[in-house]
Amino acid sequence: MFKLKFAAGFLALIVVQAAFLVYVFQSDLIPLTLQDTDITLQRSASLVEKSHRIDEFSLQEKARHVANRRGLREAMVADYEGDWESERHRAVHRALDTEHIRFTEFWADDAEGTRNLDLELTHRRPLDLDMFMALDDAGDLAATLGSGRAHMMGDNIGSQFPIVLAAMERDETMIDMWNWSWRAGADRDLYIVAISPMRDTETGEPVGVVVLGNRVTDSVAERSRALITDGFGEEDLADLTSRQQVLAPNIAFFRGDTIYSSTMRSREVSQLGDELFERHAVLEQDQPEKILDVDIDAASYRSIVRFFPGQFETDNPAGLILLTNRDSAVAPVTSARSQVLLVTAAVVVFGLGLIFFFFHVFLKPLAKLEEGVQEILSGDKDYIFEPDENHDVADNLARHLNLLSAYLQGKPMPDDEHSLGGWDSFDTDADGGSSKPSKVAGVPMNLGGKSKSSSSDDDKEEETTEETT
Repeated sequence: MFKLKFAAGFLALIVVQAAFLVYVFQSDLIPLTLQDTDITLQRSASLVEKSHRIDEFSLQEKARHVANRRGLREAMVADYEGDWESERHRAVHRALDTEHIRFTEFWADDAEGTRNLDLELTHRRPLDLDMFMALDDAGDLAATLGSGRAHMMGDNIGSQFPIVLAAMERDETMIDMWNWSWRAGADRDLYIVAISPMRDTETGEPVGVVVLGNRVTDSVAERSRALITDGFGEEDLADLTSRQQVLAPNIAFFRGDTIYSSTMRSREVSQLGDELFERHAVLEQDQPEKILDVDIDAASYRSIVRFFPGQFETDNPAGLILLTNRDSAVAPVTSARSQVLLVTAAVVVFGLGLIFFFFHVFLKPLAKLEEGVQEILSGDKDYIFEPDENHDVADNLARHLNLLSAYLQGKPMPDDEHSLGGWDSFDTDADGGSSKPSKVAGVPMNLGGKSKSSSSDDDKEEETTEETT
């Protein structure tokens, strides 16, 4: 029963210690790790947002450059004979195409092998823009680059996007987001556009605007992610550890309740939209940034939703989303917690094994003494308990039991001065033989817990005393 209590106490001590460590992991380390993850997401979002702003400034400079080209402005106000609208379309289209060639063939060659950050705003990539058009002072489409778009000539775009007329009125190059489609009835994509006013070279009166724009596609999100990961591509990200992938979060761009660009798969994008716009209702939140948890494909993600500057209070706000796998974020802590539990289990198993083993080793000599007691009780009055030099308790107990047995049988005690012997079998040497003293008077009873080696020293002292006497 005693060894069970001892084992239970040991087990309770180890379990309490393990529970304390798990509590520390759960209540302190995991929240701290998530805070670090939130900070990483915020810094990554700031980096993507700043890159987005630089792209907007680049687009503004390109639009301003095209709007200031003399040939384009003259083509907008020239006197055309016959079908003047078609003639103007051809002339303006040639002027736009000239500038497009300048971007994609001349400037692109100059920028070859140079980082975007080291380039002037007008020379920054992408140079092959998705929207390249000119509108007249009424907001009607004069010309646009792109195949199969001539049918749009004369469409009043200013009525759809009032910022066109506002840019001419303010004489200011402006940035806007357009949901735009080149075909009627088709799904509208999201474009980041720059509107720059054109003025007559002689009168200075507004004659129209140049509209340049880039479509927000998945490649935009991939470029933003590559910026965060310092150039890692999708194939490189697959080789990163879970901890490194935390520093390379997925990115998505949205406007209203639609996600237009993402580094995630289509099914995941759909689930992300449901989580953000239905479950968390981010479009109704009262702050321009929010950190929240979302569930996608049975996995939990830590995410940050941030609206672009000036978009938060609009009717159709736009912004970006960064999210990283929550399990990957806390993986170092959960791994350490699992290792603690594993080591605890190993210590419990190994420790209990050692406890029972040592109890067995400790109690085995005592079991022999118990067998000896049973021998005496069964009638063997001459039974001698064998001392054990390797077990102090059993050794002393054997000597005490031998004394007790002799006393109960009326034999003279070893410290009796008139004793004539009879204790040769009690004090055996290490080889199991009998010392057979001729006289044992004065031999101590050895009741002080000493081992046989100590008794031997006392015997020598007693023999010396007898010789002196």
